[in-house]
This record gives sequence, C-alpha cells and structure tokens, in this order.
Amino acid sequence: MNRTRLVGLIFFVMMFIGFPSFAGAVKKGFEALQVHDYFKAKESFTKGMKYSPQVSAFGLASLYTRDNNVFFSRDSAYKYVHIAKSTFGQVKASKRKKYVKYGWTEAGIDSLERIITDLFYNEARRINTPASYNAYLSTHPNSIYSQRALELRDSLAFFQVVMQNTSAAYQEFLSEYPNSEYRPIAEDNFYELQFSEGTGDGTLSSYLEFIELNPNSPLKPSAERKIFEIVTEANTSDAYDVFIRTYPKNSMVDSAWRQLYQSSLDTFNLLTIKRFKNKYPNYPFQKELLRDMEFIDSVFLPAKGEEGFGYMNTAGILMIPIMYEQVSDFKEGLAVVAKDGKFGVIDHYNRTRIPFLYDAISDFVNGRAIVELNGKQGMIHRNGTFVLDCEFEDMGVVSNGLIYATKGEKFGYYDAKGFLRIPMKFDDAYDFANGIAKVEVDGLDAFIDIYGGYVVPPAFEEIRLFSDSLYVYESEGLYGFINRLGKVVIEAQYTEMGEPRNGFVIALLDSEVVYLNTQAKVVIQNDFEEFPNYLSKAEFVNDEAIAMKKGLYGKIDKKGREVLKFQYENLGMGTYIFPFEKGDLWGVMNASGKTIVQPIYTELSMPNDQFIIAQTETGEGVLSATGAVILPMNFRNIEHVVNDIFVGVTDAGIGVFRKSELLVRPEYESVQPFGKDYLLLSKGNQWSYVQLSTGKLIEMNIDTGE
Repeated sequence: MNRTRLVGLIFFVMMFIGFPSFAGAVKKGFEALQVHDYFKAKESFTKGMKYSPQVSAFGLASLYTRDNNVFFSRDSAYKYVHIAKSTFGQVKASKRKKYVKYGWTEAGIDSLERIITDLFYNEARRINTPASYNAYLSTHPNSIYSQRALELRDSLAFFQVVMQNTSAAYQEFLSEYPNSEYRPIAEDNFYELQFSEGTGDGTLSSYLEFIELNPNSPLKPSAERKIFEIVTEANTSDAYDVFIRTYPKNSMVDSAWRQLYQSSLDTFNLLTIKRFKNKYPNYPFQKELLRDMEFIDSVFLPAKGEEGFGYMNTAGILMIPIMYEQVSDFKEGLAVVAKDGKFGVIDHYNRTRIPFLYDAISDFVNGRAIVELNGKQGMIHRNGTFVLDCEFEDMGVVSNGLIYATKGEKFGYYDAKGFLRIPMKFDDAYDFANGIAKVEVDGLDAFIDIYGGYVVPPAFEEIRLFSDSLYVYESEGLYGFINRLGKVVIEAQYTEMGEPRNGFVIALLDSEVVYLNTQAKVVIQNDFEEFPNYLSKAEFVNDEAIAMKKGLYGKIDKKGREVLKFQYENLGMGTYIFPFEKGDLWGVMNASGKTIVQPIYTELSMPNDQFIIAQTETGEGVLSATGAVILPMNFRNIEHVVNDIFVGVTDAGIGVFRKSELLVRPEYESVQPFGKDYLLLSKGNQWSYVQLSTGKLIEMNIDTGE
C-alpha cells in the first residue's frame, strides 16, 4: 500500500473513532487541578499545549498562579495567560462551550490576568524599590496598578535622590524619569545645587565660571546679580562705572546705569545732572535725564482724595494718582510715601525707588535718609543701598560729614559712606556743628572734634558752647565759664544764661539783668530788673533793648544808657516802631517815643514794621504802621504768615488775606505753612494751596484728579 493511501486510511479511521484523547488530557488537567494534583495537572496541560494550546495555556496559567504548590511562578503564569488571551479568539465557539465549566472564557481569562497582575504588583510592593516597580511596569504597562506603581516608583526614586542631594543625582533622576510628577521639584533642586556647588566659595571667578559652563541655567540671572553685588560692593559711582564697562552683557547693566546715576547725585541740582550727562553720553535713559532736568524746578504738591493721597502740580493737574496712605514733600527729587502700612520712596514718575519695606523713612539730605525697620534704625543711599544696616537703636543726622549712632550701649560716629570714624565709647552723643559735637562720658558733658579728640574734656554735668574759646558750664543750678581745657575761668554765679546775640549775652546775676560780651565779661550792669521773657525780649534790636527799672519799662542803648524813659507799664519788641502799654491798653510809638497808634487795644503784636496785629473786645484785626485799619477787628484770631499774607479765623472757618484783599474765603478747617512758598488749606477730604509769592489758589482739578 502506498504512503498516500496509508495516510488517508489513518485519517478516515481517526475521523470515525476520534483523535487520541488530547482533549481528554486537557480535561484531566483541569480535574487534577481541582483536586490539587498539581503534578498530574502540569503533565496534562503540558501535553495539551501541543494540540490545544489555547485552553492548555489557561490551565497552566492557573496552575502557576497558585502559591500552594512547587510550580508557583509569576513569570510562567504571566507567560501562559498571555498565550491564552491572545489565542482565545482562534477557537470555534462550539469548542469554547466544552471548557466553560473550567472557567475558560474571555472573562475568566481576564480575571486570571488580574490575579496574576496582583501577584506581580504585590511582589513589587514587597521589594519596594524603583527597580521592582520598573520591572512590574515593563510587564504590566496597562495594569490598573500602573499609575500607582509609577507614583510609588517615582516617590522612592526621588527620596533616594533627595538623600544624596547632589546635582548629579538629580540630573540622573531627570534623565531616567523625564515624565515624573516630581520633575518640576527635581529641576528646581538640580539647578539650585548646580548653582551652589559651582559657586560655593562665593568668589567673583566662581560666578563667572558658572555662567560660562551653564549659559542656559535659569539661575544665570542670580549669578549675574552676584557679580553685580561683588563688583559694586563699594557703592560708588566708580564701582558702577567699572561694572558697566567690564560686563556689558550682564542683565544687571541697566540697574548699574541707574545706580551710577543716583550715586552721582549726592547734591541734587541741575548742574549735577548736566555734569553726569556730559560725563556719560552713553547713558541709556537720556529721556529720563531730560525729564529730571525739567522736574528740578517743578513743584509736586501732595493731593488728598477720598481714598488717600497723590501729587498734583501747580495747575491742579494730578501727576501721581491717589494711591498712598501717607505722603511727604518732594526732597532731592524723591518723596517718602506709605502703602499697606509700610514706607517707601518714589520719584516724579511714580516709580518705586526704595521698596515699601520700612516702618519709617526720613527726608533725604545729601542723598541719604534714615530708615527704621522692626524698631531698629539704619541709613540708606538714594540709590536704595544700605549705607548702614538697620541695627541701631538711635541715629542722628549727617552733619559735618558724620552721624552719631548707638546699638544700645555706647555712641559713636559714622561717616556718610558707612565707615566708623569715632569709636562707640560715649554714653550719649549729639550732632556736629561747626566741627564740634557735644558728647557725654560717665555722666559728664564734653565736646569733641571730627576726629574724636576732646575739644573740651569731660568735667561738668552740663556744658554748652558760648564762643570759639569759651563754654558755659552748670554747677548746682548756677552758670559759669570754662575754656577748652576744661579750666574754670569764671566761677558759676549766674542763675540764667542766654545765647549770644548781636555780640551780647543776657544773663541774670543775683536777680539783676546784665549783659556780657563774647569774652564773658559784664559790659552792661545798671540795676536792671528781671521781667517776663527777658532772655528774648531784652535782646538788642536796632541797637536798642527793652529794660526794666523800679517796675517800669524803658529802653537802653549798647552802653546801657537810657534812650527811652522808664515810665511804661510794658513794652513790646519792634525795630523802628514798637508797642507800649498804658492803663492796661496798648498803643504804638516810634523810636523817639512819639505815639503813632493810641493805646486803645487790649493786645498788640508786631510781626514786622509794616503791620500790627491788634485785639479789641470785639476781636482781632490788622493795622498799618500808621494805625490805619487793614482788616477789621472781627476775627477770632489773626496770624501773620509772611510778607503781607495773613490767616484769619472766623466762625465760618479760616481764610487767607493779602493785606485787605481776600485770597481765600473763610471756609477751611485748617491752614498751615507748607514749606516756605505755600500754605496748605484743608477742608474735609480736600486739600488746596495758596502760593505765597502770587496769592494764587491751587485746587486739584477734579476732571484729571479722580
């Protein structure tokens, strides 16, 4: 029989009686699995893999999944369930029904796969390392646990990197886990460590090298700022100039230019700005320079609105919005303002020049201001840098180039650049004037020069300057004189001692008013009596002084001779005309004693020789030097401001007058001087001004103001 017929015969027989029981082997495998005969189950399923791999793979996967037998293997279980799942669709539906009872369904395969996935996940959790989670994720990328495994892996890996805390470790993490949720933090830490590792010694060269090696680092600006701070530490115009020329591509160059400009303005005036402009023709902010030159003579007046304060010009146009809680006058092109409870400094453009950090800031003087922060004081330059840090309990003002300061125990003196010039060794200190300053040592007063040497050594509890070579000292309530060596030249014998005026000093000697010259010698002594306010009222004016004898007032010359008889109940001060009292009423006389205003007023005062403020029972008013009424006696109060400007108070409010001319009708709640050129008028939330030179009323333009 040939080979072809033999094969055909065998196939016929098999079709008639069936194939060898491979299907039975699979069945036996499931039956053995049910009774925990794992060796027979493995043997049967392995045999079935040759002819019925779809269902046999499911059986083997089930076998390897069970951890109560020697064949337990997660890897093998995963291998065979993958075969079962990928081949399930190749089996006819009729055959599938045969093994449904053993769980061989699509849902059953999925359930088994989830069980196997759980085994892998639990093992990864048991090991709990980034590698174990990586292994799990590589075999089960679509697992329901994949996201959680990712989170745990990244958390562990990130924690390991944090413990190493090196830029290399963070760089490796970022490379290995580019999509980790910890990437932003890892990047920040990487760049911070890269920066600190590269610039740890804080030297200029380290920051320069960092920029060269890491030109794209987000911390490059920080390195550039450090370079700026190191090069310009001296805070001088030369230092900023060097920085600009040496590092023209540094991101801080614009700031350096502005600092250079501000550092050149210790004296803020048009000449200084022009000199700067000529010296630095490449200054990148030329338009601002021109505007600063225009603003030198511009006036910005504080403006008040319902929501705070701003600034307006003399036309009433709002130049800086109503946005601040407090404002001050502009000084040296800068103004101190408050916002959110803190003080800062702005310029005419409303740009913040000094940040809003401080509890108080003084006006700028020669480019410097005193600041207070958390109860401590310091000094800043107009460019915003600290001349002296806020670490002092008390500070004075810069005078003669020096400023006193204390940290709570002793006082010393710093210069305007922040260098300690006179050590902190004094118990108290005062500002310098004319090259000397008063200090206190062990409860005794002394005077020092700008080098800290004693001009007058400590010897008395209280001394004060009298002349170039003499000082007044106090002892047991009496005053005398010492020289610069601290030696007493005139014993303490005066009960009162005035200040030198017009070559004379008024003193009280045993209840007698006497006059001393600048050498402390008595030059006028003629039984003159003490009277109220004699220390100021008895001063010489136009070579004459008021004096009293036997309870009556008269006048004397510089020789102490009588020039106006001692017959008046009282005399007031004046240069060419002056008030006198007669019968409890006041009038005005000239220097020769001739009455020019009859004594009919209850009170008189003379702000100058042109006007007289007079008072009657009906009120106060203003008279001319000849007694003519300029303002009638119907004001509650009259005050002289300057020249021919008066402020008058009525029941309706406060008004402003130029002689008899009404400049501002009486409707304001308060009127007070603002600088030397303006009056500030307040009414509710409205602030207005009067320009003293012109009498012009300045009010904020509502259309442009709010």
